[in-house]
Amino acid sequence: MAGVPFDTMATMRLLQESGIEERQAEAITAAIRDGVTGVAETRADMGSVSTHTAGITSEFARIVTDLKWIKLIAGAVLVVLVLQRLAELAAAMH
Repeated sequence: MAGVPFDTMATMRLLQESGIEERQAEAITAAIRDGVTGVAETRADMGSVSTHTAGITSEFARIVTDLKWIKLIAGAVLVVLVLQRLAELAAAMH
């Protein structure tokens, strides 16, 4: 990952100066590089997941609000229908 600073040459040099053979130093350096890069990618992925989750949460809240309005309107329609029926029944009784 380009955003993660990791100097492989300096790491190789440090390992070789401490007595580690070149092939082993290369393998160790590659493992460290992959670990550093993997952690950075995981953090970036987590940021992306967090952003996506926030979007889903916002959309869910909007849907819940819409459902509340639908229930309110349906209740009002039901009240109007019941009142009409009651008025019809009252008129039929007189």
